[in-house]
Amino acid sequence: MHGIRGGRATRRRARSTVLTVLTALTLVVTTAATSQAAEPPATAKASATTKSAAPSAETTETSPFASASGEDCTATAPGSKERRAGAVESCVTVTPAPAKAKTRAAGAPAAAAAAGSCDITNPGNYSYERFSYCVTGINVTYILRDSRGLEIGRGTLAVSTGADLSATATTWSEQVTVTMTGASGDVTALNAKFRVSCGAGCTATKTAPWYGGAITLGQTLTGNVTYSSPQTTGSSASFLTSYAMFVTSPGATATDPNASWDNARQVRCDDAVGGTSVAGCAVPSEMAVVPMKATSSDAGGVVATYGWAQKNLNGAWGKKGSPLTRSTTGVAGRTAATCGGFTAQPELVDTDSCADFPFGEAKEGGAPGDRCVDVIPNLGNGEWDTYVLNDGHVLDPASPCVQSHVTPAEKQFAATQLAEGFTDQRVIDGDAFELPVSTPDTTGQARCLSNPAPTPSIPNGDGWFRNETEPVPFVNQTDHADGPGLRPARAQGCIARKRGKGTGTSNPVTGMKDAEAYKTANGLTYDQSRCHLIPSVLGGKGTSELTRRNL
Repeated sequence: MHGIRGGRATRRRARSTVLTVLTALTLVVTTAATSQAAEPPATAKASATTKSAAPSAETTETSPFASASGEDCTATAPGSKERRAGAVESCVTVTPAPAKAKTRAAGAPAAAAAAGSCDITNPGNYSYERFSYCVTGINVTYILRDSRGLEIGRGTLAVSTGADLSATATTWSEQVTVTMTGASGDVTALNAKFRVSCGAGCTATKTAPWYGGAITLGQTLTGNVTYSSPQTTGSSASFLTSYAMFVTSPGATATDPNASWDNARQVRCDDAVGGTSVAGCAVPSEMAVVPMKATSSDAGGVVATYGWAQKNLNGAWGKKGSPLTRSTTGVAGRTAATCGGFTAQPELVDTDSCADFPFGEAKEGGAPGDRCVDVIPNLGNGEWDTYVLNDGHVLDPASPCVQSHVTPAEKQFAATQLAEGFTDQRVIDGDAFELPVSTPDTTGQARCLSNPAPTPSIPNGDGWFRNETEPVPFVNQTDHADGPGLRPARAQGCIARKRGKGTGTSNPVTGMKDAEAYKTANGLTYDQSRCHLIPSVLGGKGTSELTRRNL
């Protein structure tokens, strides 16, 4: 962290969370006997769900579970129990649960309802976080009809599935739960088999959550399936998980699934984050959230700059609704462009260096430095404040970038947080991400410390100084050739407990030397016999601000 040294620059102070359209899940009711479900190994064990390593900043989004039109009907087998009961066909439909259903079905155990990290209060919809997906309220209905087309029996199955992904592993487990919630007429029991698969780049390593599948009213079948998507350095694979059910009366044999569907959104497994990151998986359509934080004890100048820019500039880069986009190529070039023309202020910041925002790690970075707001963050009174340099009194909120005066330690502190955030959220090239920034905001202090400092002002420890001038018609009352000028009019100060160290007033000889330097630097002329130099102690290391007074 750093506090600003006293100086002459004019400053302005200010106090310093669906990428894709929700895709409806389409249920496909199969009508042709063209595929045979693979039989699982005889001795497969259900594996425990892999917990996500993601931070708690995740938000939840939903995609509607869209029902298919029509139903899948199959003739009952001659001599079968159903045919003897008068049923000539069995039909299966799949629909989302009614919107009014807010709780799990009666008789289903609590553990079964909470598949993965599923939101059971929103049945009939897929729920997503960056590292999880789930769906509840899939109703599979089995109906027996006689030769007149009249219903003689009905059974209803409620299906839920859910999984937690891992930011540090490319294998995961998905819990599947089926509960028989309805039975009437000639349907008193059903047989429910379940199979899963996934797209290119992924393998379902355990395809069946259970074996057998006999179920009666109020009973629940639950078990895990598993997937694997190994990746090599730099590789990435996106795919859908897919589901198939074989629903029959007990004893009947189904050769094809009579209900099948795909996950509404893709899962992505990759080893493309970079750095020391290992391979892992995420739901890429869920916005990554990369939080950054700086306390009063941190080297937080760069982080404070990000927060200030989000609040004060129109770009609001990284705030909710204005995400940044990671770009792993051209980082150095974008940083160099934004820091172009940067002028270090070593009298204000030790080992002063440029921090750019939007930073070069984002596609939005790289705006030319001559269009940036020039700022300096300062830790005062326990909180981070930001001062605008730029020798201007009015901040242009349309500025496309920020140049910030910070120490190398502050740059490293921010870079480490950013890299860790990319790893935790699996942010790869092209991923959009939000960048919520948190810095301390102190209370219970004097009003002049709680409110923004006037414009322009100069920081002094935890407080600030402000010198005002007024115009005069002539710089030199005896020689009007110099034209009009300015003279000191009013000085203001907001003094806090922590104050900077000032230097003493200049002696006449040193003062004259300072005046010569000031005149040369600013292109001014004056009559030495009629112009006094008035040192103004500013704090920090301390410098003498040279002003002129007309006699």
